[in-house]
Amino acid sequence: MQPADFIDIHCHLLPGVDDGPKTLEQSLALAARYAGAGIRQVFATPHFLPGTIWSASPEQIHSGLDRLRRALREHGLKLEIFPGMEIAIQAKMEKRLDKGCYLPLGNSGCYLLEPPLEGRRFNPLDPVKAFTRRGKKVILAHPERSEFFQRHPEILRRARSRDLALQVNIGSLLGHFGPGPRQTALQLLAWEAFDYLASDAHSHQGRRPPNADDWRRLRELVPPEILRETAAENPARLAAAARPDPR
Repeated sequence: MQPADFIDIHCHLLPGVDDGPKTLEQSLALAARYAGAGIRQVFATPHFLPGTIWSASPEQIHSGLDRLRRALREHGLKLEIFPGMEIAIQAKMEKRLDKGCYLPLGNSGCYLLEPPLEGRRFNPLDPVKAFTRRGKKVILAHPERSEFFQRHPEILRRARSRDLALQVNIGSLLGHFGPGPRQTALQLLAWEAFDYLASDAHSHQGRRPPNADDWRRLRELVPPEILRETAAENPARLAAAARPDPR
């Protein structure tokens, strides 16, 4: 696959809602990174962490997305952006799910859930049952960065066999998050046990979309068929499902 075939299902692109861009100008700079690489589609997935300032409502996210889309058109940047959230997994999630507080990835009906990065005893998959019992599809965001799954990667392998999808950060495979996440990501790769590769980009610098050197290193690590499936084909199916129903 070519870098332009990449569809990013996890990035922090909206301004002023989390630890991503603080201003519209910074969001445009990040969008320009994508457009400059030929990338045409991304999912904007701001953090949703109740009890913190990172808890924008679905209405606020749609409003911010409309504003960013207008700015993209004004600057001639061609980038299709789907709405979403990176939803922090907590002990009890049923009430917020039933009230519609959580935003799926576009119209796909699929939710991107983030396990706690710290803590080794709490199984992050227990609260996910609130979604699966209601027939919701779930993608687990960068589980390789979770201390719990670093100690118990086999749990991810078993969960994936029961239709839980896994998204690995490109930066984890490349060692940007340290040895623990990299080792776990490589184990999932050895098992061929993840479904999506994503950038988790937060800015046009630092945690940014992958550049040419990143893609070169990825091609050395990831077999071409797996890279194509997880960075292009599976995200393309998700993007097709995420578009508004034409009816």
